[in-house]
Amino acid sequence: MSEVKDNSVKLIITSPPYFNIKDYSKNGTQNFKHSEILNGDIGNMNNFNLYIKSLVDVWKECERVLEPNGKICINVPLMPMLKKDLNTHYNRHIFDLQSSIQNSILENTNLFLYDLYIWNRTNTSKGLMFGSYPYPGNFYAQNTSEFIVVFVKDGKPKFKSQEIKEKSKLTQSEWVEYTKQIWNIPIPSKGDLAFGIHPAIMPEQIPYRLIKLFSFIDDVVLDPFTGSGTTLRVAKMLNRKYIGYELYEHYKNVINKKLEGLF
Repeated sequence: MSEVKDNSVKLIITSPPYFNIKDYSKNGTQNFKHSEILNGDIGNMNNFNLYIKSLVDVWKECERVLEPNGKICINVPLMPMLKKDLNTHYNRHIFDLQSSIQNSILENTNLFLYDLYIWNRTNTSKGLMFGSYPYPGNFYAQNTSEFIVVFVKDGKPKFKSQEIKEKSKLTQSEWVEYTKQIWNIPIPSKGDLAFGIHPAIMPEQIPYRLIKLFSFIDDVVLDPFTGSGTTLRVAKMLNRKYIGYELYEHYKNVINKKLEGLF
């Protein structure tokens, strides 16, 4: 992100690769390979500690480009591993991506923890983890939620004119609904242009709420893991400027389609 100036971005919204659980060189259903795996693909690492360490370089750049009082919002889940993929002890191994990323950010940057939201996936299609079913002892939670952790860069917010404030303000119902700590939002389905194309699509409601909560009209919103372009689409929809980075050129078409036709 060397071309992005220091202290120039109001808000960063992103969902990094969930460790190595998805292959981004394949399509949404993971049955067709569209690209060669690229160097620098953080989602293609088999060492979890190295994965977390590699992400720190991204978070440091995010800290650099954020304005004082700017926010970075990171969406990640708990990651239960299949025994055949990782067998560390009697029970299933679970990586807590939110906790690991949070600790790495607080230890390696000057960002501060600001808030935490839970995304309740209301239409989850994940299968049950049987554990010891039907007998007590080793049942597992259904893993139907994800986390959105928010960090803030220290400092006083930039001045905003009264006109910009008025154009950017939330309604009372938006304020009440968006500040609830549990967000009930379905995962994207066939209505999303990237369905079947990208393996991990963020629902528009997540960046929509975050952009409304933490930025003003004409502010710059950045996504360092753009994926299918959802954050950029919503930023444009809400009259924010936007910057996105995506490693795989294959997704350029779907990103452009999401940005076309808004206005």
